[in-house]
Amino acid sequence: EVSFNNGSRKDFFRNATLQTFDKGDLVSVEGVSGFDVGEISLTGEVVRLQMKKKGVKEDNPEMKKVLRRASDRDLEIWKQNKAREPQAIIRSRAIARQLKLEMKISEVEMQADGRKATFFYIADGRVDFRELIKIYASEFKLNVEMRQIGARQESAKVGGIGSCGRELCC
Repeated sequence: EVSFNNGSRKDFFRNATLQTFDKGDLVSVEGVSGFDVGEISLTGEVVRLQMKKKGVKEDNPEMKKVLRRASDRDLEIWKQNKAREPQAIIRSRAIARQLKLEMKISEVEMQADGRKATFFYIADGRVDFRELIKIYASEFKLNVEMRQIGARQESAKVGGIGSCGRELCC
């Protein structure tokens, strides 16, 4: 299991390399037409249990692969693209406001190689954002994915503290 963006998104990847990885290792994984960099959050038998719990098939042929341990070059490109995120949030909110769309952009997550960005947004109803995607693609020069999230997911992404006194997970 690989965690991205300080744990705000996790996914399962097949280790097709001959290397063994430990929790906390930074790895390069297959992304959308490129690569992404994430941190190993779980390995071994625990992953098998998590996959079973979440209904993910172990022999799924579409499961993406771990490419390699993240190289210095990978990490440098990743840091450059992560540095673009705060400016992208500000700019994307301004564009959505100009188009008078009833939505709030809560987070922008850039893929490590800078080829794709996922815009997480909150909206009460359905939003027609076809025009918005075209503008974002030309403005930021990358593939755009829009993902609607609820208020709870936004709280977890932002890193709020729950009534239990721990970081929000639900």
